[in-house]
Amino acid sequence: MAELDDPAVTTYLEPEDQQVDDSGVDEAADDVSSTQSISSSILRYRVENGRTYTTYGSGEYSLPTDEEEQDRLTDEHEEAEVLGLDLSPIQPSWFEVDDLEKPWMFKHPFDFVFIRSMIASFKDWRVVFNEAFKNIEPGGYIEVQDNVYPLASDNDTTKSTNILRWSELMVEAADKLGRSITVARDFESMLADAGFVDIVEIRKKIPMNRWPKDLRYKELGTWSCHMLRNGIEGISMGLLTGLGLSVEEVHVLLANVRKDLSDTTIHGYWDTYDTPLP
Repeated sequence: MAELDDPAVTTYLEPEDQQVDDSGVDEAADDVSSTQSISSSILRYRVENGRTYTTYGSGEYSLPTDEEEQDRLTDEHEEAEVLGLDLSPIQPSWFEVDDLEKPWMFKHPFDFVFIRSMIASFKDWRVVFNEAFKNIEPGGYIEVQDNVYPLASDNDTTKSTNILRWSELMVEAADKLGRSITVARDFESMLADAGFVDIVEIRKKIPMNRWPKDLRYKELGTWSCHMLRNGIEGISMGLLTGLGLSVEEVHVLLANVRKDLSDTTIHGYWDTYDTPLP
């Protein structure tokens, strides 16, 4: 959801003159049911390359569901009455196990549906948006937030970097799986096709680390760097080994990507699309 103190949308981020391997990045990274009941099939998992994945639904969800991945997730707005969904029974009690790529069978419609960071999760976002439209009360809302790969830049500082190569390989791997990570730029038209109206789209630039001069964007970059450093193996291993890389090759690539994440002379950012509440 868009925050009141989000920085203004800008077409250019001015970099700050910093040294390579800025220690501030590392310091910040360190600090910083109406559906079916649970059955034995839901509790089945597969282990690949030392990480655990769910086999529920199509079995093609690319992110792990092990304890390491769960540690990345946080609970927010505990005072709200919410229903969360996951393919695996790893979440708090207010979550249900369901597959959103199948017809939604909820007993009651929703006032608000919120979808964030789900690229690489769905084969057909149009199906998901159509189901959301059918399951939202008249006058209700949907908000969708996600990034677009590969890494972008307004200059040549990302050229020939490992983080750019990694992000391009991720696009290739996700396309091979049929679960695009470039789809967020099409959310607005897809929502309109599903029947939603009064759609607002905001495009933001989220820096890969604290390289921008602007303090708010520097903060966003610090958090972006922290999140990617912590989760990069989980989001990469299944996709990249599926592309043909060995486990060892993935580990080497990710070690070099982590080095790039600490390099504030690389002025990369993620294009992020948000359809906030009007």
